[in-house]
Amino acid sequence: MADELPVLPAKRKLEPLCQKIGLPTIRAVVDDFYDRIQHHPTLAEPFAIVGDWTLHKERLTHYWWTVMGGLPYQDFRYALGDKHAPVGVSNALVDDWLQLFHETMLDHLDADLAKRWLGLASGIGESLRLMFARDA
Repeated sequence: MADELPVLPAKRKLEPLCQKIGLPTIRAVVDDFYDRIQHHPTLAEPFAIVGDWTLHKERLTHYWWTVMGGLPYQDFRYALGDKHAPVGVSNALVDDWLQLFHETMLDHLDADLAKRWLGLASGIGESLRLMFARDA
């Protein structure tokens, strides 16, 4: 698989975030993040549901690539609610997920790119909070 894939045409002449970060870096962040999750004090248990970490990382690399403006290069389908319902999503877990994700990003990206990616992740976090509104 090529490391630089086609991206959606920009409506304005702005370079999509996926192009600014690049597929190899997206892959490195996702890989590192999910390695950290497996040892995290609050996130390891809910993520123990993942049976195939290699496939999970592959799917999430593709997911982030497309969320950042890249054209799909796999035929993965995403069902945010269906995938997260079994893990018992709570506000505290979303907070921990965002914090760990941001820390991981900062180890791979400059602060501006990490902030932009975190903005996308925060939107997904808010969606999860609304779907599974719980205070636990």
